[in-house]
Amino acid sequence: MEPVSVATGAMGSVLGKLGALLADDHEVPNVDDVEALKAELQAVHASLKAISQAEDPGEQGRRWMKEAREFSYDVEDAIDEFMLPPRDGSGHTASDVFSEKFSTWLRDAAARRRTGQEISDSISRAGGGGIEAEDPRDCSFYKEMREPVGLDGPAAELVKMLNGGGKKLEVVSIVGCGGLGKTTLARRVYDTLGEQFEYRAFVSVSRRPRVVALLREIRSQLGCEHDQTFTEDEQSLADSISNFLQDKRYLIIVDDVWDIQTWDIIKGAFPKSNFGSRIITTTRIHEVAKSCSASCGGRVYMLSPLSTVDSERLFFKMVFNSSEQCPSHLKRVSDKILQKCGGLPLAIIAISGLLVANTHEDQWEQVYSSIRHGLGSNPAVERTMRILLLGYFDLTPCLKSCLLYLSVFPEGYAIKKERLVMRWIAEGFIPEEHGHTLYESAERCFNELISRNLIQPGEINKFGEVESCRVHGIILDFLMSMSNKDNFVTLIGVPGVNPEPQNKVRRLSLQGDSEIPADLILCNARSLSVFGHCVKMPSLLKFRHLRILDFEGSGEVEDQHLAEIGDLVHLKYLRLKSKVGKLPQQIAELQSLELLEICESNATTEIPSAINQLTQLVRLVVNDETILPDEIGGLKALQVLRGINVNTQLTNFVRQVCLLSNLRELSISFINYYAGDNWKENQEEMVNSVCQLGRANLHVLHITINEGADEIFEESWSPAPHSLRELVVEVGIVSSVPRWVGSLVNLQKLAVPMWEVGEEDVVILGSLPDLRHLSLTALAAGSKEGRLRVTQSHGFPSLVSFWIGGEECALGLVFEAGSMPKLQNLELEFDAEETSSVTDGGFDFGIKHLSCLTSTTVRSTYDDPIRPTLEVAMERCINEHPNRPTLIWMK
Repeated sequence: MEPVSVATGAMGSVLGKLGALLADDHEVPNVDDVEALKAELQAVHASLKAISQAEDPGEQGRRWMKEAREFSYDVEDAIDEFMLPPRDGSGHTASDVFSEKFSTWLRDAAARRRTGQEISDSISRAGGGGIEAEDPRDCSFYKEMREPVGLDGPAAELVKMLNGGGKKLEVVSIVGCGGLGKTTLARRVYDTLGEQFEYRAFVSVSRRPRVVALLREIRSQLGCEHDQTFTEDEQSLADSISNFLQDKRYLIIVDDVWDIQTWDIIKGAFPKSNFGSRIITTTRIHEVAKSCSASCGGRVYMLSPLSTVDSERLFFKMVFNSSEQCPSHLKRVSDKILQKCGGLPLAIIAISGLLVANTHEDQWEQVYSSIRHGLGSNPAVERTMRILLLGYFDLTPCLKSCLLYLSVFPEGYAIKKERLVMRWIAEGFIPEEHGHTLYESAERCFNELISRNLIQPGEINKFGEVESCRVHGIILDFLMSMSNKDNFVTLIGVPGVNPEPQNKVRRLSLQGDSEIPADLILCNARSLSVFGHCVKMPSLLKFRHLRILDFEGSGEVEDQHLAEIGDLVHLKYLRLKSKVGKLPQQIAELQSLELLEICESNATTEIPSAINQLTQLVRLVVNDETILPDEIGGLKALQVLRGINVNTQLTNFVRQVCLLSNLRELSISFINYYAGDNWKENQEEMVNSVCQLGRANLHVLHITINEGADEIFEESWSPAPHSLRELVVEVGIVSSVPRWVGSLVNLQKLAVPMWEVGEEDVVILGSLPDLRHLSLTALAAGSKEGRLRVTQSHGFPSLVSFWIGGEECALGLVFEAGSMPKLQNLELEFDAEETSSVTDGGFDFGIKHLSCLTSTTVRSTYDDPIRPTLEVAMERCINEHPNRPTLIWMK
């Protein structure tokens, strides 16, 4: 079944459900009519897809698409109602309503099909109907950055990188979101280093590259002669340039690379000779940057937004021709404008252009308001937004829907990855892929948006994975504007955003101290999200088609607000952060519910035994104060169980955990200050349940222990949970790695807090054949009397990332030749003074022996007297390494 999307609405889903009606044992009103409707809607669906490819489909096209999407939602709602069993004794059933609507749908679908085909044909005749979004290098205000602010440091770093290498060809890829000044930085480095190279070229690729023309431009700038009578293709051009450069030293800038395929063609023109040649690429996309730099073992340089100080310098320079002076009466509004610009030079320059020679506070407030209101409010603002979001128009329908959906969340909100991807799934945005779960597919969408710099990474876990994200303020304004225009998300309580009362609400987000307008049509809403205080909590009876109910952003929900929850028969996702003391028994009516989450709350929440009847429940997430029923063995579909405080539950509940045969992820805690009288028995029973689940599908186990970690791990973990792929222990510190961990042959990720890492621990961990990510928090690793040496014999055959140490750690670790043969990312955290004494002041960890290393991160607490010694020592280690890995300092 095709997913729901911003481009086609629920049309793909409707077609799948009509097919199911015909295939399954449903008493449809008229089979011929169902088949006819399906045929008409297939044609409408095709037109929706075709017209959505145009960046500017015209006013008629936009209006037709919006009406067709709304039509698809209405039809799907009716089909879903029809497929439900009757819930009362009345003679008027959903089947009667379905029959009455069918003839109307058929006529409407035929009319929409004809209009859609006409619009699609018109766009095709006009050459696609799209407007090529402006190239930022052609914009007049971009030229103001010829003397840029805030790029001295990055330019110096890049020059040092490029000058510091050897004779081999090196590639440095600059990556960052749109509007950061990547092109300007590359141009500055090009001008600085250009005289060192006899042959050089600076070319721009763009979103829709003409590779033959691009290669010709490179050849022209290099002064390469060619046979003008010869017909040239990509391969012959690349070969001729490569032959010309074979014995020459060259500098090439390839600006604005959008995809790996284009780079794979272009790089064929650059021979890997030993004359000290250099290539710089710029891109918005992390995966493209990695591919470019990997061509010659190069580096990725991540360009950051301007600091607050540099943002002010640039802004005041543009507006007042001074980098320091701002009239006092404009300081408050200038701070708001700069906060919205978020350190993006392009945004600052564009907005400052509207304020030059203007010192009236009310007019500055109007400009700030125009930024918040998004597209159409001001040509310069619209132009800037489109440049910042050039990549939006090239996204797949699935990624566009996922990105636009972020407009649900308030500005500055830290959005948890799991919360977001589960909402995407419940909305129906994620397509099914063979060999992958929906969660895995949704997670890939999340990572793709991060890679494209369309959303910003937030919290990073111990294994380097992004756990949360934020949306840049200006990008969020764009998304809110697009959502409002397409009736994708309805926002209440957001200044400057006013929903159209004639629209049917599909996804409702209540923000701030908001109240739902009385004229809004709520009965077709698919999601309700509450952030902050809602003046009057709406009755759930108004939302009978709801799929998502998310109250995490509000602590105002109490027991009485959930009294009618049993009527939300389509609900898939329920998330609470509230004063709810007990979920109602009517929760058993939610037979479509897939996720139930009770976040941190200020009350103990009791979950009723009726939960055992939720046969579709896939994820159950609770908190330390949640009390679960003693019967949960009926949750056969459950894959994720998280947040269970073992010490407070009924013993029978703990015993029944082992009956959850499809469980893939289990997160438990042993918190003694909540413990009941049966806590010791519960611990033993939980270890037994984990071991039984570890013989089946359990892949992820997270354990939080506030005390007595060694005692728990000394329990009889037999048979060991061999199915585990990820094991994370938090808070509690263990004396040594439990011996049974050495038998977890499928383990890929491990995080353990320890007092001290010793030789025996290294032996156990090194024997794990598939271990790829290892995190060891420790107070010590080796000592002055005996450094902890990691050798080739210790194994670690698959390890690619390793984190070791802690704020107070004395790190006496030494890597010897041949150790950790596949390690790419190393992160060291230590107390510099303690570590200096252990390493005789040399801070030599043997990093040069890690043959595949690409990145080293150092986190250290140190006083000024030690700082120069530490920095010089680490720089020396990096420079001695043949790969010259990236060195990142964190404090």
